[in-house]
Amino acid sequence: MKTENFHIPVLLNEAVSFLINEEFSNHIIVDGTTGGGSYTNLICKKFKKGSRVISIDKDINALEYAKNNLQGFNDKITFVNGNFGELRKILIEQNIKEISGLVLDLGLSSYQLESEEGFSFMRDTPLDMRAYKKDELTASDILNSYKKDELSEVFENYGEIGNAERLAKAIFEKRKINKFKSTFDLVELINEEYDLNKKNLIDFLAKIFQALRIQVNNELENLEAVLKDSIDLIEKGGRIVIVSYHSLEDRIVKNFFKENTLKFKKTSNPYFDEEVMPRIKILTKKPVVPEYEEVRLNPRSRSAKLRAAEII
Repeated sequence: MKTENFHIPVLLNEAVSFLINEEFSNHIIVDGTTGGGSYTNLICKKFKKGSRVISIDKDINALEYAKNNLQGFNDKITFVNGNFGELRKILIEQNIKEISGLVLDLGLSSYQLESEEGFSFMRDTPLDMRAYKKDELTASDILNSYKKDELSEVFENYGEIGNAERLAKAIFEKRKINKFKSTFDLVELINEEYDLNKKNLIDFLAKIFQALRIQVNNELENLEAVLKDSIDLIEKGGRIVIVSYHSLEDRIVKNFFKENTLKFKKTSNPYFDEEVMPRIKILTKKPVVPEYEEVRLNPRSRSAKLRAAEII
């Protein structure tokens, strides 16, 4: 496995600064998307004796790399090959009742794009896209078995593709002749069906691959699940920090934070709103975005948005 530049962390110092509540003497923090381990590494450096990180990743390659890279902090880290969407189950298995913080970097790692199967349309590899190899559904399964309306829904909802019906129909007709097996099978279809210049072609393929990846890995459902559970699993004063990379993820985080700061909830009576206790305090009035220098050094960071909140 190549280890150079496994993953370049985005908004690293900002994320960890928001994540750690200095008023706590001891921490149990969950890094739900360990990747190459950069977030976990900085968290451990800031920890006092007795604190702990639960480092989770669906990608076993990421965990193996992080374990090797973070050997100096073995006494502070527990590595888990799992899905952050099942955080409650993971913490029960670790005999943990409460945590003091949760951080998620929702972006793809450089390793996934450059070395794993199906994530990039720039390389001809099997259409897999599973970050968690224990899952069964692959991108090729979707392309070869979904009905036209199901395909259209995936591309419209997760890729925000206009006229997704045309794309779904083209896939449906193509697979009658040849099944989709590799990334270039899909790229070839797009080149046959659409007349696009290079820039528009890359943008279009990026949306298609994003939609398939989200569906394969249940990314939005997992994000919604972990946010919902975080309210109960993080102790008062604990922090939630999320770095997202596209509007679908950011909208989920933004709406979740907003809903849980409300003091009144609408009821079936149009003249009466129920008073409720806010569950969180938002720490970022506007999302934090990378500065010019970070984007220059890591162009993939340009769409990143960081939102943070504290449990109250």
